[in-house]
Amino acid sequence: MSAPPPRHRILLELGLAGDAAGIEAAALLAQHLGHELLGVFVEDEALLALAGHGFARELRLPDHGWRPIAAADVAAGLEAAATRLRRRLEAECARLGVPAGFEVMRGEVGVCVAGLCGVADILVIGAPESAAGRAFGGFRRGWRAALGSEAGVLLVPPRLARRHGPVVGLATDAEAEAMARRIAAAAGERLVLLEPPGVPHPAGREAGVTRRRLRALTGAAILEALGGIAESLLVLPRAAVAAQDEEAAPRLAVLRRVPVLVR
Repeated sequence: MSAPPPRHRILLELGLAGDAAGIEAAALLAQHLGHELLGVFVEDEALLALAGHGFARELRLPDHGWRPIAAADVAAGLEAAATRLRRRLEAECARLGVPAGFEVMRGEVGVCVAGLCGVADILVIGAPESAAGRAFGGFRRGWRAALGSEAGVLLVPPRLARRHGPVVGLATDAEAEAMARRIAAAAGERLVLLEPPGVPHPAGREAGVTRRRLRALTGAAILEALGGIAESLLVLPRAAVAAQDEEAAPRLAVLRRVPVLVR
């Protein structure tokens, strides 16, 4: 008996991309690809464990007094956050007509993310505005876990510059280029293909497709080539992202203020 085909899902880890921009970008991508959107909220096991120790304290405002961290209060806070994010997700998906699910997990974010992702999935992660925010903490762990998985990754900046505009792809990988073409067609947008140096242009012109030559296959050269395009999405092959420093793709998302899909 043949194995069932893999499910195609957009996985939105709401602790890493639960703001308005992350939810909107995930729902739009799910709409364009016809995928299911699954919101996931990971309860931080380390935080819950810390709250269970009598020595743990927190500084309360406005009285600036140190008080014990109550495990019940932490659990209630996480439950309230999950409920709030679920409602926000469901409202956005209802607006766009996208089927959505929601799941609560407990553990370490990176481990949970890696365990969820399948080859047909796309994981959505919010890229912090600051370089320090991208270098430490939950984002860095989630980004590394996502890159180490089989799934695609959608990096979303804190603020989106635009919802409409050309879809830009890097013409170095057939799968990533096919994804960029598919999304552009579904969104009714023009496709812009960035071509690496030394690769000849295909013969003839293709309707709805513009090609630009990169001076080098680097993040800086991609940023330079995007000048004046006003794109709504950038699609990059995983191999090209892996060849750069791990900050390159998140930095592109933040500087251009558009989602970057790594496939």
